[in-house]
Amino acid sequence: MPSNPILICARDGALTGELEAALAGPGYATTTVASPADAVAAMRARSYDLIVAEGLAASGAIASLRTSGLDGVIPILVVAPANDVEARIAFLEAGADDVIVGGFAHNELEGRVMAQLIRAGKIHLDTTSHSGSAEIVAFFSPKGGVGTTTLAVNTAVLLAGGGGSVLGPGRASERGFPPSRVLLVDLDLQFGQVATHLNLTPRYDIAGLASDEQALADPELARMYLTTHSSGLVVLAAPTRPEADFRVTLEHLQRMFEGLRPSFDHIIVDLGSRLDPRAVWVLEQAGAHVFVLFPEIAALRAMSMLMTFLSETTPLQARAAVVVNHVFPKELLKTRDVENLLKMKPAAEIPYTEVEMIRSVNEGVPLVIGRPASPATIALRRVAQAVIGIEQQQAAPSKRQARRSLFSRR
Repeated sequence: MPSNPILICARDGALTGELEAALAGPGYATTTVASPADAVAAMRARSYDLIVAEGLAASGAIASLRTSGLDGVIPILVVAPANDVEARIAFLEAGADDVIVGGFAHNELEGRVMAQLIRAGKIHLDTTSHSGSAEIVAFFSPKGGVGTTTLAVNTAVLLAGGGGSVLGPGRASERGFPPSRVLLVDLDLQFGQVATHLNLTPRYDIAGLASDEQALADPELARMYLTTHSSGLVVLAAPTRPEADFRVTLEHLQRMFEGLRPSFDHIIVDLGSRLDPRAVWVLEQAGAHVFVLFPEIAALRAMSMLMTFLSETTPLQARAAVVVNHVFPKELLKTRDVENLLKMKPAAEIPYTEVEMIRSVNEGVPLVIGRPASPATIALRRVAQAVIGIEQQQAAPSKRQARRSLFSRR
C-alpha cells in the first residue's frame, strides 16, 4: 500500500460511496472532498499519492489539482460520464493521467489506481527477472473435449514445482531440474477454464491487459494482470465473457509475450482447439508443442489434417509431442493405430481414471498435487519431462539424434 491516502473529489453522493467502497476493499486509505477548492485545501494540509475525481466536479480544474500537492505533481484519475467519448478525450487533454467510465467494476478501478501508483513510484512490484527468455510450450488439440486444459495445467504445476519433482518423488535435484518460474496463459479466449482447474478467481484477465495500453508498454504494470496460484504457478486468465475474445488481437499478444518472457523460464499456453492467427503465431514461437488426442478415428483424422496443414504452411522448429488421453474406459483404437496414422510415437498415454480426473477439476486441485501417486500423475510427469527434454538427456542420444525433435515427422 502507498504511504499516503488517496484523495477523492466528488460531489455526487452515490459515486462518492462507490469510490470509497471500491478503494477500501484492497485496503487504500481515502479522504473525500466535494469540490476542487476543498481538494486544494486538503492537499496543502497533507500529502496524497493520487486523486480520483468525478469528471463534472473537476471540470476546468484538473491542471491545478495535479500541481497543488505538497510533494509536487500528483497523478489524477478522472471518472467520466458513460457514453460520452468527447468528455473522456477532453479530460485527457486537460491533463488527466487516466480516465475511467462511470459504472466501473471495482476490480477495474483497483487496477487503474494501482497502475497510476506504480507509475508515480508510490508502490513497487517484485519484478525479479531471470536471464534469457522463457521457452514457450503450446498445448493444442484440433478436437475439443480431449483434456488439453487438464494436461496444460498439470504440466505447468509440475514445472513450477507445485506437484513435486518433474522426475518423480525424491528426485528434485539429481539431474538439475529445480522448480521454475512458470507462466500459464489461457488462450482459449471464449470459454477457457484454466482458472476453474486451479480454483482461482482472477481479478484481472488477458482481455483487460489487451485494453490497457500502459500495461502493454510496461512489463511492471502488465504483471498486475497475473494471478499467482498456491503452487507458485503464475496465470494469465482467459476473459470471463466470450465476446471479449475480439479484444485480444495478434498485436496485443505479441506485445504481451515480448514484455513477460524475460521474467519466466517457461510460458505454457493452453490454445484450446481453435486454429486462428493467434494460435498459429504461438505455435511458430513455441519451442515445444504438445498435441493432445483421444484414440478414435475422428480425433486422429483431425490431428493428421493439422499436421499436414502446419507442415505445408508454417515453418515449425519446435519439439513435437503427441499425448494420448484415455478419457473413456473403452479403448477404441490401439496405440499402434495412432503411431501408424500419425507416423510418430506418443510421448505419453494418460490412463483412464474413473473419478480422479473429474474430481480434480471439480475440486480445483490439479491431479499432480491432490493425487501424486496416481497412475495418471505418473503419466503427466512424462509429459512434463517431454516438454523440457529430460528424456533426451536420460537416453544420452547421439549428436545427430539430439538435434531432431522428440517425435520427428516422417
